[in-house]
Amino acid sequence: MNLIKRIKVDNIKGKSSFEIPFVDLIANQPNIIVAPNGYGKSTITTAFKSAMHGKMKLDIRDIYQQNADNHPCLEIELLGEKAGTYIATDTDNSISENLFLWVINSPLYAKSTSRNFGHGTSSSADLRVEDIVICKSIPQQRSINYSYSSLKASFGDKGKLFLNIGNMFSCFENINRLCEIKEQLNKCISQKRIAHSFSQFLNNCPTRGTASEIKNGIALDLIAILRTNSNVAALFDCIAGMTNKPNDWQEIDLAFTTIQICKTIGAHYAAGERDILVKVQSYLAYKSLKELVDKRLADFNTTGRTIRTHEDHGKLVVRFDRANSMSNGERDILSFVANITVAEYYFKKNVGILVIDEIFDYLDGSNMLAIQYYLSELIKRCKTNGKVLYPLIFTHLDPAVFSNYYFSKKKIHYIAFSSTIQIDSPIVKMLRLRESSTISDREKEEIEKYYIHYIAETYSMSNELANKISDSFSDNNEQFRQKLYEEITNKYLLGQAYDSVMIIAGIRIRIEELVFQQLDADDREGFIIEHKVINKLNYALNRGVNIPELYYLLQPLYNDGLHLGGSDEVVRSRIKSSYLKTNNMHIKKMIKHLFE
Repeated sequence: MNLIKRIKVDNIKGKSSFEIPFVDLIANQPNIIVAPNGYGKSTITTAFKSAMHGKMKLDIRDIYQQNADNHPCLEIELLGEKAGTYIATDTDNSISENLFLWVINSPLYAKSTSRNFGHGTSSSADLRVEDIVICKSIPQQRSINYSYSSLKASFGDKGKLFLNIGNMFSCFENINRLCEIKEQLNKCISQKRIAHSFSQFLNNCPTRGTASEIKNGIALDLIAILRTNSNVAALFDCIAGMTNKPNDWQEIDLAFTTIQICKTIGAHYAAGERDILVKVQSYLAYKSLKELVDKRLADFNTTGRTIRTHEDHGKLVVRFDRANSMSNGERDILSFVANITVAEYYFKKNVGILVIDEIFDYLDGSNMLAIQYYLSELIKRCKTNGKVLYPLIFTHLDPAVFSNYYFSKKKIHYIAFSSTIQIDSPIVKMLRLRESSTISDREKEEIEKYYIHYIAETYSMSNELANKISDSFSDNNEQFRQKLYEEITNKYLLGQAYDSVMIIAGIRIRIEELVFQQLDADDREGFIIEHKVINKLNYALNRGVNIPELYYLLQPLYNDGLHLGGSDEVVRSRIKSSYLKTNNMHIKKMIKHLFE
């Protein structure tokens, strides 16, 4: 299996050293890497961007502590194809030598303008959108010198048997095919024996009748005779797979088109242009890429402005200019479309890493779907072509909360926690039992009512149920509640390693306890029998209890994170999601208010 095992970054932005291990970062499927703002996602993406081409080059502002003596380094360890550890530094780069890297991120930058007036200077700045360089150099425009009328005339009475193949010469895929068999084509052009076989074939073709009548009378055995030469057979097969053939194409036209191609390309060779196919291939590839980028930009452009490629100082670029001329979403989707098109064009190596930095976080629903479609199609083409692509989507939005990703196959990696995931802890086992069919409804009610909701009375679960959690589990609900509270006050709030599931379970129970204590004695039983925290809060609100907004705002923590049904992998992912929420200083301050 093709995997990225780890990524390590040294001396970039705010990190002196930063290593992320992965268990299941699998190739050829979307990998969504989740971490909160400020964690270091931009450190990783900056490292990848600087390692795309040759030795790492960074602005001094992107080097750790802005100290030039802190030398940047990026390490990538792969398993499977191209297995090994690849390193890029400011002096060497084995990553770009072996892997294709491409980074798509926000193209915004600040443009400073100074104006002189009198004896003073006025400075101002506005946000601009960085040009996207599609091609760093524009190839010279070249084409195959083909004149159908001249070619027909050169064959005299037999000229009518040849079709106009001008459109075939203007197609990139066709020229690419010829380049792939250039050695065999050269032999078809230069070898006298092959030239003689072509002459014999033409001599055996009658001249009387229409071209169609003559071709229908030619035995296909003549093609079989020509095919006995392996070089001619290779050219036949190449032409058979070409596109843009004339409408009245027949199988016999393989022979006539082969003769045309040899004569036409041979004329270029005779004029000293032995690299004509490569030059035409390069220009047609450029033209094809330009047309594709322009088409995709037009498909997604809702700005009311013309946004397309431009040739500028020997480069092909997409220019957006001022940021305020379009919305963030419009800018990001157009930038993404152009970048992913170019990335695929330049992806020539067998293994590549595509880094997408928070572009998905600012798109509306329909554009989000469209972008995911383009990425899915790219992944599918990579699979078909035998390429290994690692798409890394960096985001600060937890997919467990923001259901924006609809890929059928995806991996979510939460990288902003350091604690070990304990799927065998009592609280996790208890919550998994609640979601399973291995215990009775009565036992589920025991867990629900007494251990993960607040109730004033003391209760000990049955030995049979306790043994399903752990052989040593013997806590009554008050003891268990106290352990949850201590996990919050003695570990979480003090910056020590903690169990996030215990934290969110403790939050839920604490909120219910605080509300319960404000209720009149006659209303407390009704509060207890209500299901779901939100129903309990509304029950109390309707009875005159003042419910702080904080209790509602914490719902994503104490609701989503306590449903732990499914496989071990699903449970681990949900626990990691809960760490992402609790591992935030603002959330920590909110939770602290519950225990003051």
